[in-house]
Amino acid sequence: MIAFSQSSSRNKDGYNIEVGCIDEVHEMTDSKVYDAIKQSQSTKKEPLIFIITTEGTTVGGFLDNKLDYARKMLKGEITDERVLPWLYTQDNTQEIYDDPKNWVKSNPSLGVVKLPSYLEDVMNKSKNDHSTRVTMLCKDFNIKQVDQGAWLSFDDLNNEAKYELSTLKNSYAIAGVDLSSTTDLTAAILIIQKKDDNKKYVLSHFFMPSDVVKKRMEEDNVPYDIWIKRGLITLTDGSQNDFSLVTQWFMRMIQEHQIRPLWVGFDPWNSQYWIKEMEELGFNMEKVRQGVYSLSEPMKQLEADLKNKLINYDNNPILKWCLSNTQAKVDLNGNIQPSKLNSKYKRIDGTVALIIAYAVLNRYKIDYDNMIK
Repeated sequence: MIAFSQSSSRNKDGYNIEVGCIDEVHEMTDSKVYDAIKQSQSTKKEPLIFIITTEGTTVGGFLDNKLDYARKMLKGEITDERVLPWLYTQDNTQEIYDDPKNWVKSNPSLGVVKLPSYLEDVMNKSKNDHSTRVTMLCKDFNIKQVDQGAWLSFDDLNNEAKYELSTLKNSYAIAGVDLSSTTDLTAAILIIQKKDDNKKYVLSHFFMPSDVVKKRMEEDNVPYDIWIKRGLITLTDGSQNDFSLVTQWFMRMIQEHQIRPLWVGFDPWNSQYWIKEMEELGFNMEKVRQGVYSLSEPMKQLEADLKNKLINYDNNPILKWCLSNTQAKVDLNGNIQPSKLNSKYKRIDGTVALIIAYAVLNRYKIDYDNMIK
């Protein structure tokens, strides 16, 4: 028997495995362990790999990718005779509290492996204790959660709806940008609304210095390499972001897709030369300072729209990850602003750019509504 540590990424090659089993993959951010086992089975006629796990709090990791593939199989969108998915989960959170008879959906061995009395106990505690609720929903009912203290629950922020970029051609947009020189991502966001449609369509793109990718993968524990291959992140040469690439992305949206941002929101910190570059190209730049007075109301509106599934962000995994990392910092008057959750490595740049875009949308709501009509 060969065991792999999820945290180890070395010395996985060279084995000759007939049957492999990986447990608790909900913490894995990439497929290195899985790929090493599968590669080692290349000479086997009937190889087997088992993946067994409960849900967890890692957004955009290995488990999310496997679940997405399995659900497409169950819907008939993918045919793969060599994969057999068994997914035990609830249809929604509310049914857990409504009727104990529903618990068997995510607990097929209820009464044998896990006792109903245990589930009843943790369920009752979860009504008044957020930490117990997060653990219970993940471990006992296989419903993904985000870390304790997060601004939004996973149910609130998760929206797997997608769109074709071609359907957004010839549109006016509102933009928001969160710039960073080295440490974080740089995020650019476009919010697009269409006539007679109450949904907001969000187009996101991210930028990152090429020299820091490996280090950030280790620090942030997310698959930047996969996101780069998917074209979700543009790399800039060296160790600092080149904001001219942000300008080029906006120009490409206009020239190739006829999506024109009427106003571009930005935080004035660290953005002087970029603002001049954008203004010389004819963009209307709107200053939005990152503070409670500027961001509280748009952040609350964004929260309401996310909960009501009025935002289609094309299931972008980086934006989803940023949303899950965001905490709401509250002042004495109940105003809120975004802050990082628990760790300095929790990136929230996509959330900040989206809130800035919402702030600009508030300023020009009447004008924008008239334009799209």
